[in-house]
Amino acid sequence: MDACFEILLSTRQTLDYLEFHQETFTWGGVEYPQGEKYYVWGKYIKLVEREIPAHIIKRLPPVYGNLQWVNFSLQGKGLDLLESEVNGSEIDWEGKSFDDFLKLILTEQPQWVVVFEWHCDRIDSLYEQNVSECIGQIKNNLKWENNREGFLVLSVPENEIYSSMSVGGVAQTCQGFQPLANSESRLKPTEKLR
Repeated sequence: MDACFEILLSTRQTLDYLEFHQETFTWGGVEYPQGEKYYVWGKYIKLVEREIPAHIIKRLPPVYGNLQWVNFSLQGKGLDLLESEVNGSEIDWEGKSFDDFLKLILTEQPQWVVVFEWHCDRIDSLYEQNVSECIGQIKNNLKWENNREGFLVLSVPENEIYSSMSVGGVAQTCQGFQPLANSESRLKPTEKLR
């Protein structure tokens, strides 16, 4: 599949549930780190820590652009296999499904951003969603019969959806965005991007 997938996390957590790897070389009996640091979830999902591309930072609301983010680029077969699964194929994730991975990594974060960049150069929409809605958005975008788009999803914490709506917290946090009244409206783009 021709898409780039990034996850921006607002805090560095321990990520104990992922396997950490970094290539090393030995010189004079001492091991030295070399190459990229990456984390693995099961056989199919590899997260490589990278700098956030400038074009992604430009698309974030001003408040989000000022946070210290840790960016992970998704590598491996995970996204391709998820695409096959949502289109009817049986996938043996060996106990480490893509859904479980996203639920685990995103629910532990106070703020996160998911970037699905179609053809690795196209972002069409910006959404505010909770973890479940984000997973649904990704899966819906992977269905072959649907028009695909690139998008950013800004986090709306599961336990703060309705309380923040009543006090306008989301609208204030994401300057310039309208508060979302119900779940259905959160599934529509809050802003079209070009």
